[in-house]
Amino acid sequence: MNITRRNYLSPSFNSNWNVWKEFDDLMRGFSRDFDTETPLPNKMFSPQAEIKENDKGYLLSFDVPGIKEEDIKIEFHDSVLRIFGERKSQHENEKDGTFRTEKYYGHFERSFRLPETIDEAKVEAHYDSGVLQVFLPKTPAKESKRIEIKKGEQSTFQKLFAKKNEDPH
Repeated sequence: MNITRRNYLSPSFNSNWNVWKEFDDLMRGFSRDFDTETPLPNKMFSPQAEIKENDKGYLLSFDVPGIKEEDIKIEFHDSVLRIFGERKSQHENEKDGTFRTEKYYGHFERSFRLPETIDEAKVEAHYDSGVLQVFLPKTPAKESKRIEIKKGEQSTFQKLFAKKNEDPH
């Protein structure tokens, strides 16, 4: 068995593979997000969140500039807060002149798993000047209940689960 050592950083002259081209393509793809010459209308928009917690509850705040209130939906189910909507493009194809945009358009969705101590009936949301705030109040802490041990008398559960003598006929 022969072992052949290959030097992958310097391809042979017979190869069509070019390490410098691969490197350029990799760097071009990496820097595409920072390229100010490339329009970004097809990128995914994801609003950034700020989360605050205190003894009363959680306050989630989202920057959603340029999105109408009616284009935002909020759901809370099984301790998951889901915020979704769409930033719609507000431009038409330009026939004369130049058009360039660096804004993100399209559907967005954010989900957060929260503790089960949220009072679902009192969740509130407010939208003002491109900022969405969702307040999720905590349920009051339940106090432990002391249970008295009864002696000598038949308990409720014994009455409920006692076998009855039933006649099969």
